[in-house]
Amino acid sequence: MSRKVILVLVEGPTDRDALGLVFSRLAGENTVVFDVLHTDLTAKEELTAKYIEERIREEIGLYLERNPFIRRQDILKVVHLIDTDGAFVPADRIVRGEGATSYTDTCIFAKDRDRMIRRNISKRAIVYRLCRRRRLAGGYAYEMYYFSRNLEHVLHGAQGGLTDREKEELAFRTAREYSEAPEKFLELLEDEKVRVCGSYEETWNYIMEGGNSLLRGCNLILFFEFLCSNGNI
Repeated sequence: MSRKVILVLVEGPTDRDALGLVFSRLAGENTVVFDVLHTDLTAKEELTAKYIEERIREEIGLYLERNPFIRRQDILKVVHLIDTDGAFVPADRIVRGEGATSYTDTCIFAKDRDRMIRRNISKRAIVYRLCRRRRLAGGYAYEMYYFSRNLEHVLHGAQGGLTDREKEELAFRTAREYSEAPEKFLELLEDEKVRVCGSYEETWNYIMEGGNSLLRGCNLILFFEFLCSNGNI
């Protein structure tokens, strides 16, 4: 394969549906491919910070097996997109609630408060490790970016829980709005309501402070700025 590949790891198919075509239009000389994980690796109960990199490498290997026309050396970088899900808030921001887990700008309502606290502790450790990695063992360049609280919150200002149907509708809306005008997608990411300012490291430090991981914010614009600075878009 002559063109370099940017492999984007996303949690679910609605992320791919929303972002796939937009990324491809903005990637310049690179080919963008999406691998749907069908789970949030950073929040899986059986994973720890010690083994998360190995799990990501396994996922890359599985992707290459499914796509033999892409070789290991074709991969320019691996880009991992995650939702923060309020994982960095202090424990006193987690309130016992009824029904499904829900989020506000100030707290998380969880039926099993203790389990949510444990999830956040684990996710914080995993994300802290990954956001400081710029290369995975095996030689893959690696970057991780976040949507806070989640993709729908960042791109559409959606509050509260969404059904799978609602997520699908918003994903198709995103694709319709930005696939033919990808520069508008960049304008959204640069908007002061969305963009977390600073360097890659500074944006991660910000989202880990206090209740910031419940607020609307995203550092994905840095990915496109890195591409632009390297003459790719």
